[in-house]
Amino acid sequence: MQDRSARARPQGADVERRRADAELVAAVLAGDAGAEERLVARLLPRIKRACQALLRGSADADDAMQVALMRVLENLPSFRAEASLDRWARRVTVNVCLRQLERRRRYRRPLEDDADLEGVASPAPAPERLAEALPRRVWDYLDHLSEEQRQAIVLRHVYEYSVAEIAELVAARVDTVKSRLLYGRRRLRKLVRRDVALGAGGGTR
Repeated sequence: MQDRSARARPQGADVERRRADAELVAAVLAGDAGAEERLVARLLPRIKRACQALLRGSADADDAMQVALMRVLENLPSFRAEASLDRWARRVTVNVCLRQLERRRRYRRPLEDDADLEGVASPAPAPERLAEALPRRVWDYLDHLSEEQRQAIVLRHVYEYSVAEIAELVAARVDTVKSRLLYGRRRLRKLVRRDVALGAGGGTR
């Protein structure tokens, strides 16, 4: 597995991409309407996917998408090209979605913090990479997880945030994030095994 710190060091094409990102943002901030249209056209599909993934099955996703795009545009002056524009915008979007989830979480029983953490350290493959081998669509399975488990799985295995980064994003203990990942993976494995045994003919419950 490639070292995360090594991936974080800008090299070659990555340096050029970040330079292009900085130039695009500078043009938008200078009032170039065409540059703003290009930026929105580039980021909006990514923002939409992130909102739908984290707020799956929720009417809040569309609202979050609009709020996230507004926050991205409002916060462009803070963009320093230390990460790619896509990753920076994704973090803004994730924060918007998590605030939406937090409002709903106030009415839900919080997850226990004292879960068994055995086996969490070894990461599972990203959901997209498993798609062809699964009896159902990946997102059909993720729909059966709790909001907390789903967001942890998506942030870890789709967007490749570290456990510590997820803990910071969701304002939870590292052990709590590990617990959510552990139980989320267990639930996904149980659902997949059940579908395989039934030939994907039965409902996932």
